[in-house]
Amino acid sequence: MRRLLSIVLVTLSLLTAASDSARAQSRQPSAELQGLQEISTNFYKAGDYAGAMEAAERALALTIREFGAEHERTGIQTYSLGYIAEAAGKLGEAERYYRQSVAVREKAYGVDSAGTAQAVEKLGGVILRAGRTAEAEALFKRVLKVRGDLVGSQHAFTAGPRADLGAVALAQGNFTAALTNFRDAARLLTTQRVEQTLARSVVDDEIRRHLPAFAGLAHAAWAASAQTGAGRSEAMAEAYAASQQAWSTSAASALARMSARLGSGDTDLGRRIRRSQDMSEKVLALHDEDMKALAAWSAVQRADAAYSSILDEFRQASIAQARDNAPAIAKQKALVEQLQAHLLLCPPGQKKTGCDDREREAITREMGTLSASMAKGSGDLMAINQRMQMAEAKLPGALEFNARRKARIDESQKLEQSIATERGEIVRLFPDYVALTEPKPITIADTQALLGADEAVVTILVGEDKSFVWAVARDRADWAMIDAGRTRLGQEVEALRRGLDPSAGEAVSGDFDLGRAHALYNLILAPVGSVIEGRRHLVVVPTGPLTSLPFQVLVAAPPTASGDVPRQMRTAAWLIRRHALSVLPSVQSLAALRRMAPAAAPPKPFLGVGDPVLVGPPANSPQARGKSVAVRPAAVYRNGHADLRAVREMAPLPETALEVKAIAQLLKAGPDGLLLGTAATESRLKSIDLRNYRVLHFATHGLVSGELDGNNEPALVLSPPDQPSELDDGLLTASEVAGLSLAADWVVLSACNTAAGSGEGADALSGLARAFFYAGARGLLVSHWPVNSRAAVELTTRTFARLAADPRMGRAEAMRQTMLDFVEAGSPPTFWAPFVLVGEGAR
Repeated sequence: MRRLLSIVLVTLSLLTAASDSARAQSRQPSAELQGLQEISTNFYKAGDYAGAMEAAERALALTIREFGAEHERTGIQTYSLGYIAEAAGKLGEAERYYRQSVAVREKAYGVDSAGTAQAVEKLGGVILRAGRTAEAEALFKRVLKVRGDLVGSQHAFTAGPRADLGAVALAQGNFTAALTNFRDAARLLTTQRVEQTLARSVVDDEIRRHLPAFAGLAHAAWAASAQTGAGRSEAMAEAYAASQQAWSTSAASALARMSARLGSGDTDLGRRIRRSQDMSEKVLALHDEDMKALAAWSAVQRADAAYSSILDEFRQASIAQARDNAPAIAKQKALVEQLQAHLLLCPPGQKKTGCDDREREAITREMGTLSASMAKGSGDLMAINQRMQMAEAKLPGALEFNARRKARIDESQKLEQSIATERGEIVRLFPDYVALTEPKPITIADTQALLGADEAVVTILVGEDKSFVWAVARDRADWAMIDAGRTRLGQEVEALRRGLDPSAGEAVSGDFDLGRAHALYNLILAPVGSVIEGRRHLVVVPTGPLTSLPFQVLVAAPPTASGDVPRQMRTAAWLIRRHALSVLPSVQSLAALRRMAPAAAPPKPFLGVGDPVLVGPPANSPQARGKSVAVRPAAVYRNGHADLRAVREMAPLPETALEVKAIAQLLKAGPDGLLLGTAATESRLKSIDLRNYRVLHFATHGLVSGELDGNNEPALVLSPPDQPSELDDGLLTASEVAGLSLAADWVVLSACNTAAGSGEGADALSGLARAFFYAGARGLLVSHWPVNSRAAVELTTRTFARLAADPRMGRAEAMRQTMLDFVEAGSPPTFWAPFVLVGEGAR
């Protein structure tokens, strides 16, 4: 834990300029300046870099006018401009602004400060992209030295510059050096041993933030083996493990924990595991709540001129003291090393030739003098801090804020203690628990042992410039480098989806680009085609922008240009013709699902929830009646709570009753297998023991997770109550789903966008899907875009009909055959391809 705290503290010091300066200061930025910065941020988030740049440049001119050319705010604003320019591909402008930021930070924070190193690292990055490797290398070595001096050379905080040096060596063609640096970076990131819930979350975030280091390792391993012509299998194995470390998703974690829990059954051990996991979820929820409260309190602080003035005084005094003490700190570090060397040669109390106690005493005196010198300003700093605390105590709501914050912290600490106690007992009773819930990368041989003869796993790691694909079957494995990175693949997927997603306004039969679908197949799957050819079932583990790609619409052979559109669609070599497909959030998820089967199958076949009581939008609303359309969560939340009026005005879905009734009949469900209309409520659902059902089906609107703000959650819409309560407000949110207890083989989310992640490069699944995994689902059927209601009914009912006729078929094969029905009828993929099976899809 001490090591993690140092990571957090140093990270905070790196981000000091960016975070603390956003707070109010004695000279507040004008309303005009704040407005320009907000406009720039919004343009950037929308991908309009030209608009972001124009607003940020105007903001820079105002910043210099209001604060001066050498003020830290100017350093922050130039850094922002560098960031925007780099994203826009304008490397010359990015370099110029980063250089300006470095110069300002050197004066504000000191040459060897962590804040300055942050800007130096960004400067080195654009210089490397410009091809000036020697200059970039010198800058990265400077960053490595600064961070090493702060926390030690073997600290995870040095992983970033080590990966940067790996990228330099890669660009120089020195693949051995590149591999060494990337290995060091990966080792430092993945060997941080922490057990506390929040600390583990910080470490996981740090690993995800450094994903380029793992992609770089794969690139260096590929290039080194290609250069020597030897060691290809070893390089493939090492890179395969690195790819698994790079992409640890919350959905994969939820699935792993679910598997361990269900594997223990309804036993004392199983209940202990559930309690421990639920407490961990509570710790993370309390942390999120605390972050939101701190942000709100920061707004109160900014609004008070007296507090802001003292805060700025304290901040400037802290910066000045750190800058002025930097030489003394460096000298003190050298003296400590000198003293340690002396003590090794001349242990105290031992008379050795050439040893003189006066040398040790001189070093000690000099260290004392330096300590006294550095402490001179501490009293003044403490006095300012006391005045700041007194000013804060006078702010409205200070007592209530501090009391609530203390209660959250106390509760988190108690939970962590309980988790540690429970975890110790679980590990004693179940030694494999940690391996299952915090899985390490599995080898190619281990993966092969999990597969049937007609199966293959395809996993893809998306890097910045190059990506890598592995295909593993029981009898062979191969890998390949993809000559495309995050940006290009994102553009390809986005373009392909414009002909699929009806909410984009272009998804009609003639708009799907078969040629692009074939080109994308050639780019990412054809290189490993010899491994996947003839495999009935493909398990795909995508990352980055590929998480938004429904792989079934890729085309494995050049499309014909002759004939009408329905004929072209009917004759296309869709990937779904050749393979049943399922998706996993990680390679390790396959092991979790197949090594830990549920203790017993639930006794009841089906529970369907649909046709919630909704009155529909006002007559003048453009929302189409009877269609499951994409809904912005902001439209049905107010101050973080469900707006019952807005929920009721969503479009009714009467056809979903037919959908769930048909499936209930196919699966021979009893009278308790349906919750429709007035029965489709949160309170009714939560009163049922859901562990009794093998299949759960939700046919209703879904709130897409890609459009959330800090107060809203992805959710499924149920019948709203007359009066909202904590138990029932008409929205079954992701956090409520996570609190359910399931043992379902399959959960069907026949709603819109339930496959969506929360942003490009995010988890392969939405928060809803992750929550259902955590609750106990082994497989999910989710959708990539708003599903046509008729399509949803036909796709799901036909799939279940096939499974009812042949239970040994497997979910992925049943879905494949259903999709092919629509392909043969000439239907466009927007109709038949929205659903993806996540989790176990085999027999």
